[in-house]
Amino acid sequence: MGRGGDGVTPGRTLRSRVVLAGKSDETVLEAPARSTSTFSVCEVARHTTPEDCWLIIKGKVYDVSGWAAGHPGGAVIYTHGGKDATDTFSAFHSPQAWNTLRSRQIGVCDEEPPRLLQDFRALRSSMQSDGLFASSKVYYVMKASSNLAICALSLALLAFSDTYLSVIAAACLMALFWQQCGWLAHDFLHHQVFNNRALNNAAGVFFGNFCQGFSVAWWKDKHNAHHAAPNELNEGLHAVDPDIDTLPILAWSTDMLEELSASQRGLVRLQHWLLFPVLFVARVSWCIQSLAFPFTHTLGFSKHAVEVLTLAAHYAWLLTASFSLLPPLKAGLFVLLSELVCGILLGFVFIQSHNGMEVYSDSRNFVASQLASTRNVHASLFNDWFTGGLNRQIEHHLFPTLPRHNLHKAQVLVRALCSKHGLYYEDCSMSTATIRVLLRLREVAHAA
Repeated sequence: MGRGGDGVTPGRTLRSRVVLAGKSDETVLEAPARSTSTFSVCEVARHTTPEDCWLIIKGKVYDVSGWAAGHPGGAVIYTHGGKDATDTFSAFHSPQAWNTLRSRQIGVCDEEPPRLLQDFRALRSSMQSDGLFASSKVYYVMKASSNLAICALSLALLAFSDTYLSVIAAACLMALFWQQCGWLAHDFLHHQVFNNRALNNAAGVFFGNFCQGFSVAWWKDKHNAHHAAPNELNEGLHAVDPDIDTLPILAWSTDMLEELSASQRGLVRLQHWLLFPVLFVARVSWCIQSLAFPFTHTLGFSKHAVEVLTLAAHYAWLLTASFSLLPPLKAGLFVLLSELVCGILLGFVFIQSHNGMEVYSDSRNFVASQLASTRNVHASLFNDWFTGGLNRQIEHHLFPTLPRHNLHKAQVLVRALCSKHGLYYEDCSMSTATIRVLLRLREVAHAA
């Protein structure tokens, strides 16, 4: 029997190096002295709070209590408190991150992981050996070029004609440009393209902040938590996953109704009718959150400056181009319509992937939680392009750093893994996925 929480050797101060985006910053961390103590899975599972948080990674037990300030990903580390975090850690961290993690080891786990996780880890290793995680730079050059061409076409329309039909067509093209930039920024910020994380982050800032107008820091804060705990509720039935934290407008399970007032329940009763109107204004909401994020969160001077300057540059080029090419009224229409149409283009893809899937509050391993909460949409030339590869959401969630162009290769392997272990693998048409989302909203609405 290993030592309990009160018996762990007191922490000692040591100097470690935290690695983020290809750069290392020296920082002082409070970390426990290493220990060879042995702990059971049940013992680790008792340490689940930010103040008392243990993780299992590759059979070793780590104490990350109170470490959000020193952890590059922030508080997302606590979403795996008391659990085996091997697969999440492997999916998101650079090899250098092991250097920091090593200093926080307090012992080892005396139990083997489930056979499913063993097979999944073997699959990931074989995919790495087969070179599936190596990106095609030509592919991403073509993607980036075609995206920028959409923007150029939008502005060219405005330059040659200022009719309302041209303004509407140009606005739809600009909305499509922003949507496709979102998928590109997503790829870069998941470090799918370059081995150097600094290059990935720089490209992500260009396509995300400058081109699309979404704060990279804001996006990472939300998206990392989403990947760590998709569709998950905590013990109090509050959303751990920020992507389903949409109350009081949308509730994705009857469990989420517990915290609503009577008036809020009245709004939820209409949610299946409100979904698409909400999606139209979604981008406006996300832009406001992006603009506020650098001023409401501690980012450090350089990161704060990059966020503010690149977001300001986005609105500078957008407004300058709009009002220099169009009369004021039409320029305002162009900007507003671009924002609204982009909201529906982004939001429609987002709801396909997880909404209407299981929402859970019990503890599950990495593979089981990702499969239960994630849906694929049938592959086709249009779906692959329109969704930026996110129609293979299952494979993306299992292997976030896998380049978009190799997701189809992973799909065959993941299907075989699911078949072997009797796991449900949802793959349906875009229309079927949409219907399932609406039916879930209606089901919860009736329960409200």
